[in-house]
Amino acid sequence: MGRSEVFHVGLGGFGVLIVSARVGTSPEAIPYSFVFDEVVRLAKRGVEVHVVRLDPEKSEWYCLSHDVHFHSIKPRVNLRVMDALICSLMRSLPLGVFRNLSNMYLESYYAMHAAELLRALDLVHAHFAYPEGLVGYLASVKVGKPLIITVHGYDILTEPSIGDGVRLSKRYDFLVRKVLNAADAVICNSRALYREVRKVVKSKDKVHLIFNGVDLERFNPNVDPLEARRRLGLPLDRFLVFTVRHHAPIYGIEYMIRAVPYVVSRKGDVLFVVGGEGSQRRYHEELAKGLGVSDRIIFTGAIPRALLHLYYAACDVVVVPSLQEAWGLVVTEALASGRPVIGSNVGGIRDQIIDGFNGFLVPPRDSQAIAERILYFIDSPSEARRMGMNGRRLAEERFDIDKRISRVIRLYERVLSERGDR
Repeated sequence: MGRSEVFHVGLGGFGVLIVSARVGTSPEAIPYSFVFDEVVRLAKRGVEVHVVRLDPEKSEWYCLSHDVHFHSIKPRVNLRVMDALICSLMRSLPLGVFRNLSNMYLESYYAMHAAELLRALDLVHAHFAYPEGLVGYLASVKVGKPLIITVHGYDILTEPSIGDGVRLSKRYDFLVRKVLNAADAVICNSRALYREVRKVVKSKDKVHLIFNGVDLERFNPNVDPLEARRRLGLPLDRFLVFTVRHHAPIYGIEYMIRAVPYVVSRKGDVLFVVGGEGSQRRYHEELAKGLGVSDRIIFTGAIPRALLHLYYAACDVVVVPSLQEAWGLVVTEALASGRPVIGSNVGGIRDQIIDGFNGFLVPPRDSQAIAERILYFIDSPSEARRMGMNGRRLAEERFDIDKRISRVIRLYERVLSERGDR
């Protein structure tokens, strides 16, 4: 694989294989940055961390980044995988005949490499129930090591109105149920996920609620807002509304854009900043033009992670208009930055926004409710400051990433102890 073939778990520690197909290998990589942040902190705590990921653009390669071992694989035809796939088809019709063969091959190829790495480690931790959870399950069974799965959202929750969610397909719902019940432990980042997973998993005591967290030093309320605006080239004297999400239907950016005419018709000096890329960006830009507010919205495109904290510092309020949200890391980052948040009353957002305390909850798809809450903050700057500071305190109490890492490590130790692998 173009990697170091021999590695050893440090004395007194243990080794974990992380299965995350698209996580980046540096702090500035945007996809699945929440996984990167977690594995780096695990390594800092003395855990031997190996990440097995997919890289369709390159041949197989290995790198050590921030004390984390990244093993990247490029899927290609392999006779061993073909043999294993044929055996799987013969053994299990529900897993085979009624599924996409190319997906099955990719899963088998990925699992074969994961199993090779797992032999020298203590447990496998997959992020997302599918496909990573299935890959982790196959590797776990092959090598006989414990399996932990963290569920994150689309692998558990669904939004039928826009066709979002793996489990809308019966065949993939079957797989999700199978791997979650086979896992030694399942980590849920929000109460919404926790409730849904407990409906699926028979052994309720192996389902664990561990809130997501952020770096409270990186996202903090002490960054000078005016300096942040200068660095970002944003006006110094206008009320700024910020959101940053992938431009996809599930995140409801359309409904914030539809709130803009209502806001600017009542308050002139308001500017909306929309960060992120995605398939709907062009649609959102055209929508803004059609509503006559394109001059009131800046579409930044993808925001480098190194600049993200500046956008939170620069803005007056953050809006998260998702239709469904397993957690909503944007909410957490905004709260840690001392900014009030207007968020949809769905999923994990409800774990973070206490209505009237650190922001407001609004019904999903309700542009007028979004607009009215923005206008409230414009007219009530002291309330905006109060809620922003309340949000920071809540983040310090509940959403510190280092506290999350401590709980994850304790769960690793518990699973290993119960399996007798320590």
